[in-house]
Amino acid sequence: MQYRPHEGLQGTGRSRVVPNFTAHDGDGHTDFQEFVAGTDPTNALSQLRILLLALDGSNVNIGWRTAGGHTNILQSATPATGDFATNSFTDLSPPLEIAGSGDALTNYIDTGGATNGPTRYYRVRTVP
Repeated sequence: MQYRPHEGLQGTGRSRVVPNFTAHDGDGHTDFQEFVAGTDPTNALSQLRILLLALDGSNVNIGWRTAGGHTNILQSATPATGDFATNSFTDLSPPLEIAGSGDALTNYIDTGGATNGPTRYYRVRTVP
């Protein structure tokens, strides 16, 4: 299968680009999301996903699968900030440039994240 992150509309007489929101590999991420993240939309194991949450003293080590040549930011939210499922996340890390190309693993240490503070939720976002 040839991967095309965008497909033009046929019969319009001009090229118009629309996102491809199909998930060909069944990993729960659309082809467009994988294109933005730099992962392989034909490989279900290639995805932007948190894989590790490990306590290290009073710190939390957060590890995730990503793609080289891209920039990620780790974000966090607490239940007290409201709707943690969508828009109450704030940047925890600076922009993290992922070296190389293809699939990669990286991590970030949330200093003091394991203290008796409120529960934290984490997510990773890609930066253009």
